Amino acid sequence: MAALLFCALLLLGRPAAAHLTPNSEVTLDFSADHIIGHAIIPLGELEYAMRAKPALDRHGQLADPSALAAWLKPRIGAATPDGRAWSTGIADLRIGYDAGPPDLRFAIRLTPPPGTSPRRLILRWEPVLDRVPNHFALVLIGRDFAGGHVGGDARLVGGLQPGRTILLVDRGDPSRFRGFLASIGLGMHHIAEGHDHLLFLITLLIPAPLIARGRRWSGYAGLKPTIRHLIGVVTAFTIGHSLTLIGGAFFDWRLPAQPVEALIALSILISALHGFRPIFPRREMFVAGGFGLVHGLAFATLIGGHGLDADEKALSILGFNLGIEAVQLIVVACTMPALIMLARTRHYRAFRLAGSTIAAVAALAWLSERLSGADNRFGRALDMLLGHAPWAIAILTIVAFALHRQTRHESVTSRS
Repeated sequence: MAALLFCALLLLGRPAAAHLTPNSEVTLDFSADHIIGHAIIPLGELEYAMRAKPALDRHGQLADPSALAAWLKPRIGAATPDGRAWSTGIADLRIGYDAGPPDLRFAIRLTPPPGTSPRRLILRWEPVLDRVPNHFALVLIGRDFAGGHVGGDARLVGGLQPGRTILLVDRGDPSRFRGFLASIGLGMHHIAEGHDHLLFLITLLIPAPLIARGRRWSGYAGLKPTIRHLIGVVTAFTIGHSLTLIGGAFFDWRLPAQPVEALIALSILISALHGFRPIFPRREMFVAGGFGLVHGLAFATLIGGHGLDADEKALSILGFNLGIEAVQLIVVACTMPALIMLARTRHYRAFRLAGSTIAAVAALAWLSERLSGADNRFGRALDMLLGHAPWAIAILTIVAFALHRQTRHESVTSRS
């Protein structure tokens, strides 16, 4: 069994959307009063177990899902540790053709008896296992807010095989505080790896220390105006993405992923053009708020899912936002000293143009990739390089400090 689970873990390293293994999988999402399971069974293994092929329509989907649900239902169930049966419902049966051989995919709703917790159960899983001797099934945890697992990859909790078709799943006592902390971590992780989100914010901050005169960027604006401007931009971006994050989680606001990702790339391009020439001087906070609405739609997919009731969603959104804000503030706090020091030197123009050019090139690469749907090597290379951004910020700070000292020394020398 240990060897079986070890091999299964290696196979799970493949992308979740492409089920290329011959095993079954069931991923459990926990809520306050029930569990939703998402099941995958390889169609070839299912046909061998049923000794028949399910009838498909001309679109390659099940012609009679109810007949297959009737075959599955007696083979799937759950019970409390003291033996009381849970109610079981099967729905949304379909054939998946993502990659590799086709799979049967369906949802399971498991509801415990009244007055009992859904966090401790004996899961019974027999489809295919009762007919195919070398088949096995993996049981994973998807979302469990009260258990501190709110996103990211599913976690393996056990494996089943012929002769061993039941598994005790014990998620322990619920704790919303664990879920809240996990949401903060999810927000921090997402924004730290969301290079496009951070690049938009940094690109918008490049001209922040400067004064716009006509259609040109002029000299240093001063420390207090720069800080006020920074606070306005970061706050507006936060308000913007928070609004659509709430709308996506509670009211199912959605746009297709492709236009959302393309608009995010477009927001970086517009910010880069603003870095070359003032397009919206001293209105950056409104632009940050407007494009923050778009960025929030990309965040919302991580919160609005099964296993979260209204209170849990509220805590998730709060924690997720706090995580995003923590990383944003760290990035701003690490970046702005260098920008302010450079803005007091004659070298800032070269830096502004170089930074805006890099952002524009990245935006165009991502825009092309996201509009065409075709992956390109340049976009992947940019993602890899942006993964080393902390080192770039550290080097920038050292260089800015040296240039700032040189400028002060030249100023003192010229006066004397």
